[in-house]
Amino acid sequence: MRLNHYNRNEVINLHFRKAKVQNRQRWLNKPVASAGFHGWLIERGSLTLRLKNQFDDFSVKPQHQLREKCFIEDAAALSMPLRIQVLIREVTLNSHEHALVYAHSVMPFKSLTGAWRGLGLLGNRSLGSVLFANPLVTRTPITFKKLAPHHPLYQQAAKYHQHPPKYLWARRSVFMLKNTHLPLCAKILVTEVFLPSLIN
Repeated sequence: MRLNHYNRNEVINLHFRKAKVQNRQRWLNKPVASAGFHGWLIERGSLTLRLKNQFDDFSVKPQHQLREKCFIEDAAALSMPLRIQVLIREVTLNSHEHALVYAHSVMPFKSLTGAWRGLGLLGNRSLGSVLFANPLVTRTPITFKKLAPHHPLYQQAAKYHQHPPKYLWARRSVFMLKNTHLPLCAKILVTEVFLPSLIN
């Protein structure tokens, strides 16, 4: 069936709306023009360990832990349906009570078994200290994003800085653990948003 002029414009507009949504959700392979945050963003080792070594009075402060549906782009990163509820853990990594990093972890309940069965009970222990201590855990390549104020993660992280900037740099990766009792790997998505206090 041939589209009339009105329908054709509707199709074109829909295409551009989808393209804009995909672009907003896109994460980058390199943190281009990330200035003082660059070295922190590309850190391949434990971010918690590096912060402990460089900042006095380091602490992990739990902010929220709740069961809910995850963001669309988080579900896509974990290759899971949107309707499935997950355990979401939010903490800040602090020095002298000043938040340096806001960390947002998405843990599907089916992943909280075996070696990871206690991850919902970490309290003020860092998730990274557990993940990096297990040699069987693998990690996907880190991706990066410059978060604008409309992004949910920006809005969450900005609560922990008195004067949040126009953008906040974030990175994310998926940690995977092969479970011998299940055909699929257990997966956890960890996103870290870097606050100005880190480099100021």
